[in-house]
Amino acid sequence: MYLASIGEQGRIFLYACGFGFFLGFVFDVFEFIGEFFPKRKIFIIIRDVIYMIAVTFLMFLFSLAADDGSFKFYIYSAAAIGWFTYYFSLVRLTKPLRIWSAKVIKSFFKIFVSVVFRFFLKLKEKREKKLKKSENSSNLLLQDGTSLLYNEKESLVEEGCKTGNGRKRKKKSKFL
Repeated sequence: MYLASIGEQGRIFLYACGFGFFLGFVFDVFEFIGEFFPKRKIFIIIRDVIYMIAVTFLMFLFSLAADDGSFKFYIYSAAAIGWFTYYFSLVRLTKPLRIWSAKVIKSFFKIFVSVVFRFFLKLKEKREKKLKKSENSSNLLLQDGTSLLYNEKESLVEEGCKTGNGRKRKKKSKFL
């Protein structure tokens, strides 16, 4: 392990500050996603734990890229300085924008869901009307079988009775 020069340490320090600023932006993104969930403690805890896991992983990757994975306090303190710089400077500007955009997206999805719901409700009503119309027409078409002439003739022929012309017909064979 070698000691980096002051210039290289300064460069890594500035990169870490920028990376901390980026992690502050990631925090803002997690806060934006949290706007869509209820404000219950369990959701906030889960969101914060996921954020901490993501930050830990990203800091590990940054440490690997910046200084071959060695743990140096100035890297992590510079990232913290960058994060706090973002939090105390830009969060005041982005919070109203984040809340407003979340409201717009929520209202859009409410309207979208209501339109889709009405569309499927109309489809269901049309299908029910068609089914009722079909049921009514089938009731007209499918009348009592004994009142229809062709059914009587067919039953008379099968029984071997006289047909309309006075002749007796033989029963039909199963094999013909």
